Amino acid sequence: MQRAINLGNGVKLGGDHHCVILLDAGVNHNNDVQRAKDLIKTAKDGGADAIKFQTYTAGGISTRKAPRYWDSKLDTDGGGSQYDMFKKVDSLPKDAYFELKAYAKKLKVAFSSSPFDMESAKFLIKLDVDFYKIASAEVPNLPLIRLVAETGKPIILSTGACTIGEVEDALQTIFQTGNKQVALQHCVLSYPCKDKDANLAKMLRLKQIFPEIPVGYSDHTLGSLIPLAAVAMGARSIEKHYTVDKSLPDSPDHGLSLSAEELPGFMKDVRRVESAIGTSLSGYYEAEAKAHALARKSVVAIKPIKKGTRITASMLACKRPGTGIYPRFLEQIVGREAKVNINEDEILNWSMI
Repeated sequence: MQRAINLGNGVKLGGDHHCVILLDAGVNHNNDVQRAKDLIKTAKDGGADAIKFQTYTAGGISTRKAPRYWDSKLDTDGGGSQYDMFKKVDSLPKDAYFELKAYAKKLKVAFSSSPFDMESAKFLIKLDVDFYKIASAEVPNLPLIRLVAETGKPIILSTGACTIGEVEDALQTIFQTGNKQVALQHCVLSYPCKDKDANLAKMLRLKQIFPEIPVGYSDHTLGSLIPLAAVAMGARSIEKHYTVDKSLPDSPDHGLSLSAEELPGFMKDVRRVESAIGTSLSGYYEAEAKAHALARKSVVAIKPIKKGTRITASMLACKRPGTGIYPRFLEQIVGREAKVNINEDEILNWSMI
């Protein structure tokens, strides 16, 4: 049976709970504390369940010459190395994180930030985030995973570019600490990810391999169509990059993010799709009850049939409503005697023959 994990502030992921919408604000605050608070506020107003930022230093995450791997069309700074971009957005004051966490708690939004180096992980442990989100690229970083797992806090693990073996190693590292609060997210590390590259089939495979673990989808496609498809396929969480202004510079994530204006509509669509998944039932659903009775057909007399008459096929037809004997039993009626007078256009039932 699938476990549910408690992300904090009343948000539960997995089990019978609704699909959790986790907004990745990343570094889309551009080092501005007020913008970071705006990201939290608009996330709450738009109906999201949780929000996460990203915590790193340029020197801690990358060498100075590491090439960029995202589409250059997302760059607003003329290009350069990964370090060059990270350096522009790694200066949100540490004190601000405590203010942001308190603000999220006040608004009842689950709060986290993804660590990308050991020092950042240690800081987030001190901050006591509600849960930890491990980015796909950090899955092979078992020392970092072990460090946050030892807190006992819930962990959401993205699996982009990972082998199943690497995912199993990361899970084993977590479980060895005694921490069982884990969820997975299928992800494709392509920025932006083309629809044809989303490979949602991998999410279904993860659900098969790890049936006890909630599995969701971390999205890097443009728009909302693909994450909605993931919801329809049973994703227990959806993570989506988020910004208050797609035109902001420095972080390439702004350009592929869901905006504050788009969020309410996205949330409405998610819940609508989620409600359509429903349950599997043999037979008719409550919504079909009227049609079940009135749109199906019954065996009907097309001419008067006197009591004692042996019934022939020429005396019968199949017409709506389906409140009598179903047409599947027509051959069992033919050859029997009428026990009562049957009027023309009267629906037959078993007491009549």
